[in-house]
Amino acid sequence: MFRGLIIASAAVIAVAAFTAVSQPASAGTCAAVSAKGRGVDDAAATKRAEKNLVHRINHLAHKNKMSKVKVGKRSTKCAKGFPGSICTATAKVCS
Repeated sequence: MFRGLIIASAAVIAVAAFTAVSQPASAGTCAAVSAKGRGVDDAAATKRAEKNLVHRINHLAHKNKMSKVKVGKRSTKCAKGFPGSICTATAKVCS
């Protein structure tokens, strides 16, 4: 009886240790942030879109009380609009 109890408790401890070790690290939340910018040409519109994107990232971090924010892949797409260009900048933001 005592021997069976020791074997059962050893099995439970082994399963608990395996479960504790195999859990993934808790990752922060990620979000996609985008901002638009208008300008006379693509360069001016891209510059304004990047400025607006940085503002939105800072606003998101402040609103969610994040002390550190990691900005992942960024991309900018531009299109011709009436009078000038319209660019949209997007980025992946994780805490």
